[in-house]
Amino acid sequence: MSRYPLRLVPLHARRTTERLLAGAGVDPAGIRIITQKTDSLMLQVEGVPAPAANILKQQLLSLGGDAAVHRDVITGRPDPTTVYIVGDARRLGELSGKLAYQPFGLQELGDEIDSLLERLGNPPRAVSIPGGTLDLHEIPLVVGILNVTPDSFSDGGLYLDPDAARDRAQQMAAEGAAIIDIGGESTRPGARALTAREELDRITVALEKVAAAVNVPVSIDTQKADVARAALEAGAAIINDTSGLRCDPRMVEAAVETGAAVVIMHMQGTPETMQDTPHYDDAVSEIIEWLDVRTAAIIASGVQRDKIIVDPGIGFGKRLEDNLALVEEIAAFHGLGFPVLVGYSRKSFLGGITGREPAERIYGGLAALGKCLEGGVQFVRVHDVKETIDFIKVWRALEQEEKAT
Repeated sequence: MSRYPLRLVPLHARRTTERLLAGAGVDPAGIRIITQKTDSLMLQVEGVPAPAANILKQQLLSLGGDAAVHRDVITGRPDPTTVYIVGDARRLGELSGKLAYQPFGLQELGDEIDSLLERLGNPPRAVSIPGGTLDLHEIPLVVGILNVTPDSFSDGGLYLDPDAARDRAQQMAAEGAAIIDIGGESTRPGARALTAREELDRITVALEKVAAAVNVPVSIDTQKADVARAALEAGAAIINDTSGLRCDPRMVEAAVETGAAVVIMHMQGTPETMQDTPHYDDAVSEIIEWLDVRTAAIIASGVQRDKIIVDPGIGFGKRLEDNLALVEEIAAFHGLGFPVLVGYSRKSFLGGITGREPAERIYGGLAALGKCLEGGVQFVRVHDVKETIDFIKVWRALEQEEKAT
C-alpha cells in the first residue's frame, strides 16, 4: 500500500458521497457542488498532513479540478486529514506532474493516482482458466450456485444426490449461467468445518457428472487444497476460496501448479465466528486494502494476475450496514484492477430488510443486482439464474435505449 491509502468513491452513490464528505468536515456548500459533478471521478486519500492537503487543493485548482478538505484545514487542523480529489480523468492524469517535486510523499501519491487511473481506464477483459478464457466484454457473467450439502442456509439437501446435482447444473446452464459453482461444505454463519475426506465424499461424483454434462466452466467452492486439486482433476477450472486462499497454506501452491483461476474473497473471522461481533470503521476502504494486500501476496507467490477475481464477501463477517455499503459502493473495487464478483443471493441482510426467508429473497436480491449492474461488476453469483438473466437483459436494453436518446 502507498503512504496514503487511496480509493475510488463512486459519485453515483450520492448519499454515500455526502456522508463521506460530511464525515471529513467538508463545508456543506462544497458538498452540494461536488455531488453534482457526476461526470467526474472522486478519489479518497487518507492520512494526509494538513500542509500536504493544502498543496493538493492548490494544485488541483490550477488544473481545473478540486480537492474537498476539512473546512479548517487551512489553519493546519485536523492533522492528518482525509482529502477527496475531484476531477475528470484528464485533469487527474495531469496531477502527478504537478506533484513530482512536492514534499510529504506527494510524488508517490501522484504515481499511485496514475496507476489507479490506468486500472480504471483499462478494466480486465478476460480471466485465464485452464484450456481457455472467460470473456468479460459483455458483463456480468452469471455464476450459478450448486450446493451439494445437507445444511446450506438456502438449498441444503436439495442436490445431495449426484444425478439431482447434474440435472440442476444443466438447468442453470440452459438458463444462461456462464459458470457452475459447486460447494460441498456450508459456509453459513455457525457452520461446522468438515474434513477434506467428508467434503470429497460429497462432491466427487456430483462434480464428475456435472463437468461431463455442461459446456460451461465449473468452479469448486472450497478452502482445502486437497479438495481443490481433486476437483480440478475432475474437470473444474476455478477455485472459489471464501478464506482468500489463507485457510490452507497449500492452496496457493495448488492454484499455481494447476493453472486454475482463483476467487479471492474477504471474510472477517471464520464461518463459525464471523457473525459474532463483526466491526469496521469504514468497511469499503478496509476491505479494499485487505484485498490489495492479499492479491499482491498471491501474485508474489506465483499466481498470474489474469487468473484472479476478487469478492468483497457480502455476508461474511459483515453487519447490515456493511453489506449495504458494499453493494452501494461496489464500483470502488474496480480500482484494484481485477474482475469483481458479488454474491448477494438470498443472504441474511436481504432477510433483515424484507423479513423474508431465504427462498423468498429473490426480489430483494434483484434490487441488489441493479446496484451491481450500475457498478459494473463482472460476475454475480446467484441461486436464481433464470430470474437474474431476465433482469440483466431488461437492464441492458434500458441502458442501450438511454444511450441512444
